Amino acid sequence: MTDPLKGLEHKVEELEHKVEEKVEDLAHEAEEGESARTPLLVVSGVAIFVAVVVAILLVLAFTAYYLSK
Repeated sequence: MTDPLKGLEHKVEELEHKVEEKVEDLAHEAEEGESARTPLLVVSGVAIFVAVVVAILLVLAFTAYYLSK
């Protein structure tokens, strides 16, 4: 009997490779700075970073509040 997930693994690896290529292309485009999309790419990257930092701080704050009770 064949493994039904075997074909799925190949498709996931192919999709992952396409996403990695796209991210590399966008990073290169942002580094060059000649595209009209560059400001959007940079602002999006900064917004994601800030959102992660805020999420971590909220988790720490709620944990400290919970432990202080």
